[in-house]
Formats: sequence, structure tokens, C-alpha cells
Amino acid sequence: MRSAPCRPVDSWVDGVMSDDRGRVDNDFSGRSGAVIQAGLIQGNVNLRTVTETPLPSPRQLPPATKGFIDREVHIQQLDSLLDEVELITDKSQLPVVTISTISGSAGVGKTALAVHWAHRVRQRFPDGDLYINLRGYDAVPPLTPHEALDGFLRAMDVPAEKVPRDLHDRTALYRSLTTGRRMLILLDNAATAEQVRPLLPAAPSCMVIITSRSRLSGLTVRDGAIRAVLEVLSRQDAIRLLGVTIGTERVDRQPDVVARLIELCSYLPLALRIVADRARLDEERPLAELVEELTAEESRLDALAVEEDDLSAVRTVFSWSYQALSAETARMFRLVGLHPGADIALDAAARLTAHAPSVARRHLDSLVGLHLLTRSGPHRFRLHDLLRLYAMERATFDESPEAVHAARERLLRRYLHHTYAAYRAILPQGRPLPDVDIPPDATLDDALRWCEHERLNLLDVIRAAPEWGHHRLGWQIALASMAFFERRSYWKAWIDSHLAGLVCARHLGDRRAEGWLLLSLGDAWWDRGDLDEAGRCYAGSLHAAREVGDAWTTGYALRGCGLVDEDRGDFPEATRYAQEALRTFRQLGEERGTGLALMSLGNAQRGAGRFAEALVSYDDATTVFARLGNRWSQGLVALHRGQTLLHTGEPEQALAAVTSAAALFRELGDRRHAALARAYEGDAHLRLHQPHAAREALADALLTLLELDDPLAADVQRRLAAIDHDDTSTDQGERDG
Repeated sequence: MRSAPCRPVDSWVDGVMSDDRGRVDNDFSGRSGAVIQAGLIQGNVNLRTVTETPLPSPRQLPPATKGFIDREVHIQQLDSLLDEVELITDKSQLPVVTISTISGSAGVGKTALAVHWAHRVRQRFPDGDLYINLRGYDAVPPLTPHEALDGFLRAMDVPAEKVPRDLHDRTALYRSLTTGRRMLILLDNAATAEQVRPLLPAAPSCMVIITSRSRLSGLTVRDGAIRAVLEVLSRQDAIRLLGVTIGTERVDRQPDVVARLIELCSYLPLALRIVADRARLDEERPLAELVEELTAEESRLDALAVEEDDLSAVRTVFSWSYQALSAETARMFRLVGLHPGADIALDAAARLTAHAPSVARRHLDSLVGLHLLTRSGPHRFRLHDLLRLYAMERATFDESPEAVHAARERLLRRYLHHTYAAYRAILPQGRPLPDVDIPPDATLDDALRWCEHERLNLLDVIRAAPEWGHHRLGWQIALASMAFFERRSYWKAWIDSHLAGLVCARHLGDRRAEGWLLLSLGDAWWDRGDLDEAGRCYAGSLHAAREVGDAWTTGYALRGCGLVDEDRGDFPEATRYAQEALRTFRQLGEERGTGLALMSLGNAQRGAGRFAEALVSYDDATTVFARLGNRWSQGLVALHRGQTLLHTGEPEQALAAVTSAAALFRELGDRRHAALARAYEGDAHLRLHQPHAAREALADALLTLLELDDPLAADVQRRLAAIDHDDTSTDQGERDG
């Protein structure tokens, strides 16, 4: 017997791989154990012993990212999985390998997290670590499992000539070599579960970390992978990342500038690192200049490039995800990018692409699976700003101008359809919009719910309309949204939307639309208590309406001018405007306007101290609104009637009137008028010598008005303070007595 050194993997492979040439071999060595050869023995039997050398322990992890910002939740999740692996004492308890997938959008830091964690724990894997970039989303085609296994087997010291040609045999050998060993395998940038599955070891003592832009749901379902989804950084972590790179002192000096810089980078780690590196290289350059450079949407992606390393640019890494999409899903992605709002509803995406909602959902789900979209709510989706800019860019390159124009028109018509349905539900007697198809009736609750979901998008859509060349749709959507903004007391959105609508109407030279928009804008300013702006808008509306012979707008503008004079204390002029408006509405047969003019007349009469006449006007207004079934306006009349009854010394009747009004407004979803009615309840309780009930009512009203930023909150606060002062004075008097 002779002893000879032998490479352990080489000899081990000799033992596990069959010889397909039928060659007779009398040699055996290494870890062969008991050997029996049946048949003819030719020549001598040669026995060799091998000096045991440990199998190689490859260490393939790439360097960790400098300045990594700890993803605490995900680190803890990975630590817990590793603890479970190490607790196994009987491998039969867990006959499967532990797999964790880390998915997320391009540039979010998946690889950085996986590599950072792997370096933290690599000493707990004494048999080594394997790493490979599978190039699932890359400038070059993805690696095949066949190619990846070739690299792994070579790393484990398998000679090139001993690497099997067949994928099945390569997988079998790889799993044999990892059996009984504690190894960490990091499969980076995977494309699909099919690409990954042959690379999974069978040994429960191994742990596999997989990063991908795809969810790899098949690995979760079939292979028991634990999924982690990596989002963009929090505001605090984004600030920390900048601080690590450019210095905390520089970051702390300019909190507002840094906040804007982070926002423009969409909290995306890749974008933040690019910006931070530029700031670090030019320490004299103010961060505000970087903000200015990134603010221009058309050049932001250009600014997020890396000199002499195009593969690290934000645009480039996004492109690899885009190129992996099917043709129709790619079209969905770029057209969704045309939506100007914070998020997009399923039906809006369907309208953009002219797909049925069921088809649109499939494409949207694919985009979510690749982390090009995120879900922002039931049937709602969101692109972060940098992806939105990239999608818009692709629409410019990959769609014709005519296709983009048509998609935007479909989207705007969707918003007009729904806002007009809400307008009709909130104001059943409201003036019809000209040349707009009447949508199916919507319930008030459904209309308000839709508008609440789209509230933040409405203004963006209206502002975008003139940029897209759809001026008529822009002012129509602005006017249709008025009813919702008024009902919910969203004054800023109301004002801003109408200012944008005016731009559209004036571009078209449409004086009729301009007069209508100015009228609604005057109502918004009047509700806000800005009488100067309200007066200018009402006067402008009146002038435009008379110029084009629009009697409807003329009547409402006259009433608006009267509202301003009433609030200024000019009750004779307010009465004159109300009476002129009343005549105009009666000539038109405009019953809602007639009721509102009667109510305004009653208010002017009350202001002048003519309470009996005011009550008659209110009764007439109530009759009109009851005939129309206009409950909201009936509530307004009850509110004013209650105020008048307080002046006539009838607090019980006043309390009944305003209490019924408060209940009605709550039912109709009008928080502001419900709060005003509650405040008048407080006044009635005071007249009835019920200070505790008065305080409770006024406090309730104040809370709501403060939430709404209503200018009348200050008046209610004074009334509440007066009650507290009177109580204090009474208590002091009783003590003095």
C-alpha cells in the first residue's frame, strides 16, 4: 500500500460521478468507504490512502457599501432567520434550506443591505460564502443557472474538466458539495424563480439570500422563502446618509435645503448617494445649487448621473427594469407616468391605456411585482417621482405625440365625468355644464367618497390641462369640482383650482366660462372672509355675464355683491342687490336662485333690524327649497332663522331651529355648517341661562372650525372666552359675598 496526497474535491467528485465511457478503473481513494467490485479483476488492486484536507471555504462576498444606513427592521428579520438555522440540532426537523428574498425597486439598496448583513454574520458560516450577480436586470443578458453553477463549482475547487455539462448534473453536484456544510449563498439581482431554483442548496445548514426587483412569488409559494420588501429611506435615514457622506455639520446647517434635496431624490438611496458624492467633491458649492439643478423635472435624471460610470446612473438602472417588461406592460408604465397626481386609481390607468379595468389590473400587478409601482390603497397605485419622470421620458420616446395627446384627453374626461357626477349629487339643482354629457346619477356618499380619494389629484389635473393643450376640459373640471370643495370647506383647493381654470377660460377667450368661474371664486373668497377679493370676483363675474348676456350668472353675481355689502354692514345696498337678483331669477324661472335671493334678502333685513320682514323672507325661501327637495339650503335657512329668533327674544324656537340644522348638516357631510349651527346652539343655551350646555356647544364648534382653518373660529373663541370670564366673575362674586 502506498500513500499519496490527493485533492479532496477532485477525489470526491471521482466517487460521486459515474463514468459514462465504461472505463475499468481499479483505483479508489479518498472517502470511498467500503468498496465491492463484481466481475473480472484485471491486474492488481491498488489501494491509496489520502491525507484529509478540509474542503475549500470560498469567500466571495463583494465589499460592503461604505456609509451603509442601517435598515434595522430588515436586519433583525435576517438575524432571526439565521438564529433559527443555528438552533437546528436534528436536521430532520427542518429538511429544507432557509431562503430570504429581498425585493424592491431599482436603486433602493437591496444589494447593499444583503452584502452589509452578510459581512456582519459571515463568521457564523465557517464553510464559506458564495456570491453571484445573476444580472436579472442589467445591461447584459441574465446569467443562466448553468453559467452560475459553473462559477460556484469552480469556487468550490471542482476542476474545469470535472464540471458536468448537464444542468441537472451540475445542480446535483452542487447540492452534494454543500450538504453537511454551513454556507451562506447570496444570489444577487435575480430575474425569476426559475433562474434561482437550481442554485438552491438542499442542506438545511445553509442559508440563501436573494435580491431581486421582482417579488419572486414562486419561491415563496413553492420553496418557503421568507419575503422582505425594501422601500425607499425614511426622512431621518435619508438625512443620516447625506450626513455620513458630506458631514453632519454641513447637513445640520441647512435643514430646509436638505429636506428639499431629499425630496427631489425621492428618498432613493442611489440618487442620494449620487447627489452626496457631487456635494462631497465640491465642498464650496452650496447645496441650494444642487436643489436648483434638480428642481427642473426635464433635466433631473440628467443630474442624477455618475461621471464616467453610466451604469450607475439612475436612468440606466431604471432602464433595465423597463426593458424586462412585456410590450403592453411597458406601455402601461409609460402612460401611467403621464398622470400628474400623487397616485393613480385603477380606472384612471385603464382610461389612459384604453384597456378594460381587468386587463389594466394585470399590467399594474406586473408593475407592482417588479417594484415599478407600489400600492397606495385599494385599487390605487403610486410611482415615486424619479420613476414617474423616467416613465414620462419613455412616453416621449416610445409613444407618438398623437397617442400621448389622446391618452391625456381620456384621462381628463374621466375626471370630468366623476367630478360632474359629484356636482350633480351635491347640487341637484345646479346649473348644467355646457356641452358635457350628463353622467349617471351617483349617490351623495359615493360622490363624496370618490372626490375625497381624488382630492389631491384634482388640482394637479386641472393645472396640467392647459400644459397639455386641453383648456376647455381644464375649466370644466375646475367648475365641476366646486361643489365638493365647497361642501368640504377645502377653500385653498377651491381657490387654486379656479385660478387654474381661469387661465384655461381666458386662453380660449371664453367670457361665459370666465364669468362663471369668477362667480364661484367669489364664493370661495367670501367663505374665507376676504371681502375685498370676493367683491372683485363678483364684480368681474357680473361684468363678464352682462357682456355675453348670461342672465343666470348675472343673477348669482348680483346676489354675491349683496353678500359682500351685507358683511360690510351696508344693509340698504345689500337689500338692493338681493332684490335685483330676485327679479332676475324669477324672470328666468331659476328656483334655486330665487330661494337663495330670498334668503339673502332676509339676511339684509335682519341686519337692518327688520326682523319680522326677515322671518317672512325666510319662510318664502323655505317653501322654495322644500319644493325643490334641496335639504342643504333648507338647513341654511333654518340657521339664519334661528339667529333671527334670538334677536326677537325666542330662544327656545331658536334652539330648535339651529339644532335641526346641525343634525341636517352632519347628515349631509358638511362639517363647517354643522359647526356653525352648533355655535348658534351655544348662543341659544346662553339666552336660556344654560352656561354648561353653551360651553359644550361652543367648544365642539370651535374644535371643528379650527381643524378647517375657518376664519369664524376666532369669533367662536371670543364667545367661549366670554362664558368662562362670566363664570369666573360669578364665582369671585360669590366668594366675596
